[in-house]
Amino acid sequence: MRLGKKLFIAALAVAFLAVLAYQGYIHFHYRMYNGYARYLPDRERVYAEGRPFAPLAGGGMVEGMELAADNGILQLYADSASGDIAVYNAATGVVTYANPPGVENDDSINTYNKSLLRSVLVVDFFNATRTPGRYISYDMAVRNGNPVVLESIPGGLRVTYTLGDLTVRTRNVPIYIHRDRLEIFLRRIEDIFDSRERSYVEEKYRPADDAPDGFLVLRDNARGPTIIARMNQDLAEAGYTEEDLIADSLASGVEGAISISFDIPVEYTLDGASLVAMVATSRIEERGGARIDKIQLLRNFGAAGLGEEGYFLVPNGSGSLIRFNNGKGRADDYAQFIYDMDPLAELFLTQGNTEPARLPVFGIHKANSDILAVIEEGKSFAQIMATVSGTTPYNAIRANFVVRGSTTYSMFGTTGNENEMPVVEPDIYDADLTVRYTFLSADYSGYSGMARAYRERLQSEGALPAENLPMSDIPLYADIIGATVGTKFALSVPYLGIVPMTTYEQAGEMAARLDSGGVSNLVFNLQGWFNKGYYHDAPDKIKLVRQLGSKKDLEALSSRLESQGGKLYADTALQNLSYIVSRGTRYNYMHQNSRSYVGYVIGIGQLNPMTYYPDSTLGYFETGKEIVSPKFITRYVDAFIKNISKFAVTGVSLRDLGDKLQSDRKRTEMIDREMALSIVTAQLAKFGESDKDIMVAGGNDYAFAHADDLIGVPLSHNAFFIVDDEVPFYQMVIHGLLPYCGHAANRSDAFGGEALVLRLLEYGASPRFTLTAEEASLMKYTGLNLMYGTYAENRIDYAAELYGIVNPVLSLVSGSCVQSHDILGEGVRKVTYDNGVAIYVNYSGKAFVTTEDETIPAGGWHITTGGGRA
Repeated sequence: MRLGKKLFIAALAVAFLAVLAYQGYIHFHYRMYNGYARYLPDRERVYAEGRPFAPLAGGGMVEGMELAADNGILQLYADSASGDIAVYNAATGVVTYANPPGVENDDSINTYNKSLLRSVLVVDFFNATRTPGRYISYDMAVRNGNPVVLESIPGGLRVTYTLGDLTVRTRNVPIYIHRDRLEIFLRRIEDIFDSRERSYVEEKYRPADDAPDGFLVLRDNARGPTIIARMNQDLAEAGYTEEDLIADSLASGVEGAISISFDIPVEYTLDGASLVAMVATSRIEERGGARIDKIQLLRNFGAAGLGEEGYFLVPNGSGSLIRFNNGKGRADDYAQFIYDMDPLAELFLTQGNTEPARLPVFGIHKANSDILAVIEEGKSFAQIMATVSGTTPYNAIRANFVVRGSTTYSMFGTTGNENEMPVVEPDIYDADLTVRYTFLSADYSGYSGMARAYRERLQSEGALPAENLPMSDIPLYADIIGATVGTKFALSVPYLGIVPMTTYEQAGEMAARLDSGGVSNLVFNLQGWFNKGYYHDAPDKIKLVRQLGSKKDLEALSSRLESQGGKLYADTALQNLSYIVSRGTRYNYMHQNSRSYVGYVIGIGQLNPMTYYPDSTLGYFETGKEIVSPKFITRYVDAFIKNISKFAVTGVSLRDLGDKLQSDRKRTEMIDREMALSIVTAQLAKFGESDKDIMVAGGNDYAFAHADDLIGVPLSHNAFFIVDDEVPFYQMVIHGLLPYCGHAANRSDAFGGEALVLRLLEYGASPRFTLTAEEASLMKYTGLNLMYGTYAENRIDYAAELYGIVNPVLSLVSGSCVQSHDILGEGVRKVTYDNGVAIYVNYSGKAFVTTEDETIPAGGWHITTGGGRA
């Protein structure tokens, strides 16, 4: 054999082995990786055995209902015919109904709305052809005469609703079937049984008049339970399945050819002063090829009528109140997802810039009762909805759970025609949809009492620190932009190069100026310090941006800040990575990105100002983001914690881990948001157990337990038309336990001058700035072009001045919890802390005199300490 041929064969062999090795690496490193699985929630549950409902002796507090449970604090009553419930509070003597009584006699309400007001459940679904539909429990269970089964369980009651039209229910016996299809199963029946059994089934069908040629229809006199039971057994033995039933029914083209129904169990248990309502999705039964999309649970619990005064508390950004009967009945309902929308769904929806709902709570305040509702499980795919009177004479609030994912894709044919193709996940999310309604005592009245009750609950669970912060000067937070990437040119060829904005030495000079300006507690969040800057690549390795300085310089900056009583946090993103920077490096987007149902990898961009879709880079490709699958976040967290431990910096700032919650819709390995929540919470715990302090941006509630500082928390609400008052509910929960700030003052036009000072004082928030040592104009042609006004030379003096205004006030309460927040008048607010300090702010243009004869100047504030003016 010639030498050349031998070399060629050897080269082929080497190439083959290289490809084989690479494919093996891909297979084991990505496809087979399951390190995330240990963090998934435990799905093994034991449900209480039910027994036929047996009313308890006594009761009599709710007319027309029987006593189902009594724990000495609350009594649970039930209507055995409809499954409706009511709760009697022994301490207040108030009865709270799941559905308002007497609706059926109110002629001002139309038939459909009457049914809604009498329904415990509202179920949105897709039928077998993926056409959306809706069942409401009163119409499709109670009024239909379907089974509503009540069972007694320890401490409560289980009500199982069968929703659907059961008048044509034939189990797995098709109403319509083509004669050729029927013949297949008739032959099998004859082989299994005999010709007489074949004839028994065959004679039950006749030619259909309302279906295409060749279709047969089940005779009317063959739809009785005895005949259906025998035919169902025969067809099952012949291998006829529910999938066959759906296919045959759809092929007939006859509407209603297949009966859709659902069995949904709702459990109610009493736990102290709480009613816990739960739907176990694993126990839901779906029939007729339908798939449930959403479930509204206890749609009308605690609904308020026209004659009642009060409000709903909703977690809209910092918090909002929706007052009963506010005259906004024609406005859109309040509807907001907990932890915002899944970025994978957000990509296909028009979005504005809104503050997310970061707490899974809502509340109902009435003159004689207060209820705090906490979504305990299923919160990551829950939406809080509220309606005010107008269409009906009632105000109501509820949780709406998206129990399986779905989306719609546009399909384009070669002829130019377009059609919509809905895609629905095959399985319901495995979770217990759980809402705890706590009946608060008079000491916890109003939204202030709700905030205290929720804070105390989080403390008891270890989700918030048990001990208050020490009384001290508040922090001043500064995001320091180290470096970013921008378009540069070499011989007219564009490339992404480093654009340094602040060296470590320059950051130290900023710290010195702020220190000399009276800032005694300075916290730097250093962004863009490693792996090519702000838009960095995969954080499993740390390579400092050499233009900013050395490792020694970085650690010297941290030491300097700590000596001044401050901190240096090193910022990193873990869930969203710049795709133009990450691609071509260690990050393999084809295997590590989250995927859509149809298989393509998901990325997200900036909000396009023309379309309001978050799908554009606006010409700055570094701003496009890879959405890292929750499957692989664990790998990057472990590597980053290991590597950052080699750097003597105070802590780590998590840019996105406590801000966004994203799923992975890869069909063969789907990770829903509830699973992602467990994974992310476990990663936050790892950071909390490390030797570094932790700063969390955004501040979703699952990050509280592991955070030392929170930045970017909501300092406002979204001004939806239906809401009435803006309140700092979020801050009332965490103040005195965690230090926090909102968005950077020099990057927001929401507040300025007096308004900014008043907002910081009312919300107990520290000031925050974004600073660069170089002029912001250097970032004009980079992805950070919106970060104008960051030049430290122009901002540091104002930052020190602002700190000098708010610190003397807020340092008096830095380690105190909020006792109450009061709306005294238009633009006038009072915040009282548990150490006796009260802060008054007046956003209005005229002075305000309080009932205590305290005068609050227009656009000003004052404080009292233990009853005396400070």
